[in-house]
Amino acid sequence: MDCECDCSAYGNGQSSAILFNILSRGESTANETNYMRVPQTCHCEKRRKVCLKTPNETCQVASDVLVKTMHFMKSLPAFQQLPPKDQLSLLQNCWAPLFILGLAQDRVRFDVHDTPAPSMLKRILLNSQETLSSDQEQPTLAGVQTLKACLKKFWSLDLSPKEYAYLKGTVIFNP
Repeated sequence: MDCECDCSAYGNGQSSAILFNILSRGESTANETNYMRVPQTCHCEKRRKVCLKTPNETCQVASDVLVKTMHFMKSLPAFQQLPPKDQLSLLQNCWAPLFILGLAQDRVRFDVHDTPAPSMLKRILLNSQETLSSDQEQPTLAGVQTLKACLKKFWSLDLSPKEYAYLKGTVIFNP
């Protein structure tokens, strides 16, 4: 989730940390001051990395939701009559919205906390390659808030199990 940053703490969106810029100058000469070359590591809500407070419990609940979703799909007569290749295709194309509906139906709640940013020494030693790939896979606070807002919206509708089943059927067979 790559959002524009609203953080204006550094004016033009770049770091003014002298030590960071000195270490990150690359091929600059010793007399050249290049303080604004390296982009800042933003910590605003849109890009702040988070992780689950109780990952084992949350993953178990999420696994249960996925199993229930699979059982639901397999129990649909129209789904059973499709060739296995088509069943797999439908599952691949709609698993995420079905998962969100399952989370809403089971009223799954989860909490997150901030993930500490990698230290400067770690970035230097790892040459920023490993930290960049792990940052891309981590959820952001904005993404978690969006998911929680979606779940709250479903909960406010106070849908019955039958209504959730109709919604799931609609999602599965939506062209």
